[in-house]
Amino acid sequence: MLHLVYTVLLLSAAFNTGSSLPSFNIDWSTVAWIAGGAVTAVVAAPLAVGALGFTAAGITAGSAAASTMSAFAAMNGGATVAGGVVATLQSAGAIGLTASATAAVAGTGASVGYAAKSVIE
Repeated sequence: MLHLVYTVLLLSAAFNTGSSLPSFNIDWSTVAWIAGGAVTAVVAAPLAVGALGFTAAGITAGSAAASTMSAFAAMNGGATVAGGVVATLQSAGAIGLTASATAAVAGTGASVGYAAKSVIE
């Protein structure tokens, strides 16, 4: 959540003409799209991981997560790799996103929000 505060502070500082930051031509509509994209991504990411079948109770049988685990296990001689894709997604499904993953998801969502604003408006 703190990274969102920093993003808003940086963007609001861009409106201050006396700022030492580079001048951006950003209006409040753009800020809203960026913030909306970041918040939407942070809220949607855990829901998407759970919907794929990576849950606190483990990998759901017959789900996309089970298929992914089987595929990665087949590539690695019958086992999944610690710290690999399946393990990381299972961790996110079980305990949620880490702070760094949340920041990465928020940054990606903010970028998508900005791109969507550029296309739509």
